Amino acid sequence: MRLYVMVVATITLFGVTAHAAEISISMAKETWPAGRRIEFSLVAVQADPDAPPDELSDHLACTLESGGKTHVVTARRVPGDDVSAAGGMTGVEKILYAFDPPDGIIGTVQLRIADVRVPAVLFEVVTPEKKAPSDSRYPTLDSLFTLYQPYLGDIAAYQPMYFLVGTDPSKSKFQISLKYRFFNPESDFVGRHPWVNGFHFGYTQTSFWDLKSSSAPFDDTSYKPELFWISKNLVSSDSSVRGLFLQSGFQHESNGRGGDTSRSTNFLYFQPVFVYFSESSQYGLQVAPKIWTYVNNDNDTNPDLADYRGYFDLDIKLGKAESFVLGSSFRWAEEGASVQLDLTYPLHRFFNALDIYIHAQYANTLAESLIDYRDRTHAVRLGFSIVR
Repeated sequence: MRLYVMVVATITLFGVTAHAAEISISMAKETWPAGRRIEFSLVAVQADPDAPPDELSDHLACTLESGGKTHVVTARRVPGDDVSAAGGMTGVEKILYAFDPPDGIIGTVQLRIADVRVPAVLFEVVTPEKKAPSDSRYPTLDSLFTLYQPYLGDIAAYQPMYFLVGTDPSKSKFQISLKYRFFNPESDFVGRHPWVNGFHFGYTQTSFWDLKSSSAPFDDTSYKPELFWISKNLVSSDSSVRGLFLQSGFQHESNGRGGDTSRSTNFLYFQPVFVYFSESSQYGLQVAPKIWTYVNNDNDTNPDLADYRGYFDLDIKLGKAESFVLGSSFRWAEEGASVQLDLTYPLHRFFNALDIYIHAQYANTLAESLIDYRDRTHAVRLGFSIVR
């Protein structure tokens, strides 16, 4: 059943003042193809034309309800599409916003905006008609490659991924990290035993690169494969804590060398992850303390590693979606404390075609690398990240 929806409702912003603008909303279209960008407009009419205009945020937290499920998305202001004095009327401003719908959302969708008091609007998301086979059906190599890779959906980012150059180039560093989910969450087996959906394989590689040397050698690389299990969200929807997850696993770490420069160890660890998040402000806080014990540590080449790495780490991240995020890692060991700070900011805020973060890192740590685990590293690094 087609919906012909053109909702224009006038209602004041939250926290209205005597001269606040009246805001209305309208959808650009009533029906949208699945997977395509969705657009809507907000029209602000000043109650007092002589009053300074109220400014709407460049990013709006939106809630989508469809098929009994709720999704949260961020609508971004579309640069260059604002219309001041719309229709020749003073004190009227029309602003276009757009967002990408979640995967798999089909049918009637109800849209609500958290920060702006306007009524909910309805629109339809429909499956695009299949096109007849043609030479452009597979326009990229990936479009053919994925036909033979049914498990790609089980691969996801894990730890932060970045490339950073030190202010002292000899202390440059990069990291890649991925995880793989073993069991298909849509399978009957997982339906009968949902707890097995938490089993993953993880791999993280951290390399320390001496860009100051003419040959630019790698001083050391840590290879960290692991097997871990992570729970589903353990908090109720009405809790002030938006997420509580429990993770536990076994991790191996080595530098892949032999002889006197070989370093290796193993950990059994446990880590609860607490997440606080405000849908209206988009601010979030993540607190993740981690404890571990060493298993079959290499006592020939790094017998006292625990004195420098310790047994406890506290990770805290604070920031706003689509804006700054500050992460900190604090570790305590017998030989002293270690701290690392990471500050990231999305570059699409300056150039919307570029999907990376600018990344600054400060490190004052013991045992940052395995090869020189007894030495303290002082480093300031700048670069970019794709996962923060």
